Formats: sequence, C-alpha cells, structure tokens
Amino acid sequence: MSTPSRPASRPVALIEVDRSHRAVLGNLGQLYRHDLSEAYGHLPNDDGSFNDRQLDRFLAGVDPQHRAWLITAAGRTAGFVMTISAAGGGTSIAGFFVVRALRRTGVGREAAVQAIATAPGRWAIAFQRYNPGVEKFWCGVATAVAGDRWEMRDGPRPETRPPDTWVTFRTSPGVPGKEL
Repeated sequence: MSTPSRPASRPVALIEVDRSHRAVLGNLGQLYRHDLSEAYGHLPNDDGSFNDRQLDRFLAGVDPQHRAWLITAAGRTAGFVMTISAAGGGTSIAGFFVVRALRRTGVGREAAVQAIATAPGRWAIAFQRYNPGVEKFWCGVATAVAGDRWEMRDGPRPETRPPDTWVTFRTSPGVPGKEL
C-alpha cells in the first residue's frame, strides 16, 4: 500500500488576518486546540468545540502588538501564526499551527521565517518539549534567521500545563538570516 501524495506546498505566503478571516481562523483554532488537548488535559465543551479566547484579542485589532496571519501553501489554507509583545521587550510567537498534511514539508519553517522578518529585533519563542519534533523545528528556525547566535533555556514549570522551553535571538531589519 502506497502513501498518498502530499498536497502542493509552494509558494508559502502569509496573509494578514482581519475580521473577514474570523471563521477560517476560528476553524483552524479548533484544530490547534485539539492538537494541544492531550498535553494540556483540555476536553471540548458540550457542543464539541474547544475554548479559544485568544482569537478575539487578535481579531479585535485594538492592540497593534497582537498580529496574526493565515499561512497559505500553493494558494491553499495551511495554518496560522500569531505574534505578541514578549515580556521584557521584543516579539514572541503566541500561536503557530500548520495542518498535518503539510507538516515536515518546509511550510512551517518558511512561514515562521516570514513572520519573524515582520518584526526585526529581539525574539523569544516558547515551546513544549513533549511535542515531537518541536525543539528541532524552532532551533532550525532560530538558526535560519540568526545563524549560531541564539540561546535556549527552560522556563519554570507551571502547575496547569507542560513547562516552556525558550529560544531567544535577535534579527536585523530586511534580511532574514542576519543577526544583530
């Protein structure tokens, strides 16, 4: 039995989210929350949906530091990326999701590099190591945008979810892959 072919994955583009994208971002948000439900111990609501309150903060447009993009691959919806202000200055990834059919195709890496290029300077990206491949992914992104000038550290262990590991680096304006 052969494996089905993967969908086309190039080109990768980011489309800035506005209120007209509420439904698609909400639907992708449900898939994202489902992916996290095992590690976080979240169950769906009685109607089968997961809570996703962060969505409203991004769609409201009241805080310019809350930015969101839909990720497209070959013109098709592929996921999303959300950024916020990082504690202590700079920018952080608040949410990052690529649909399963396009994982490990380079779509996520390209989308992450494009999102990071929108806000040159200090970056702090948290991830949870329970997620297979996530450490390799974010370390690869850090290397792509900052060369060998990035650091990784473990954060404190919260009571309600897995602990965060942080990748931090700085980028220069205009040229992904060039560090400050």
